[in-house]
Amino acid sequence: MKREEKNALSRQRILEATLREFSEKGYAAASLNTVCAENGISKGIIYHYFADKEELYVICVAECFNALTAYLTQALSGISGSVEQRLRGYFDARLHFFAENPLFLGIFTDAALNPPAHLISRIAETRRHFDELNISVLTGLLESAVLRNGISISAVVDDFRMYMDYFNLRFKDALVGIHSPEQALRKHEERCHRQLGILLYGVLGDQDENR
Repeated sequence: MKREEKNALSRQRILEATLREFSEKGYAAASLNTVCAENGISKGIIYHYFADKEELYVICVAECFNALTAYLTQALSGISGSVEQRLRGYFDARLHFFAENPLFLGIFTDAALNPPAHLISRIAETRRHFDELNISVLTGLLESAVLRNGISISAVVDDFRMYMDYFNLRFKDALVGIHSPEQALRKHEERCHRQLGILLYGVLGDQDENR
């Protein structure tokens, strides 16, 4: 095996092990000592390829957001219908990505909802293209809808982004102790669809519908 190939395999092995550690425990609780002990990797090898725990975390976060952005970009080409149907399709695409890539779910929720303070600017840069895609998609959908007076598209976009991050956190919690990820996904999709309807239309029905 050539040295370049051996180096690439060593780097990939370290990244896979640290990705699992960060996904399960988050940045704060993750330990390179644990990575070494559980995967038979020496700390010297880790520091040969990577500067420190911070660099490894940022690389894992970048892998997560790059993969998610590429997945959503492809999924969006097949989504059509009303504003609600397209928003549902976008929510569902995000959920299915994390169902297919559960380790990325832990990375995403930690970076989005509990980012290390000293890494916020670096994380913001790694997720820039993802944020731009989110803003573009949601703005495009809402521009074709009629909003209530006093509500701006930019404000609604910010709210949707916050809710989507929260939904992903709830999905991560739902997977804990569940033997069937598919069952957890179906239940979470139902919850997201219900919450999406509330976000779009509120909780009060038309009185005429109840007569």
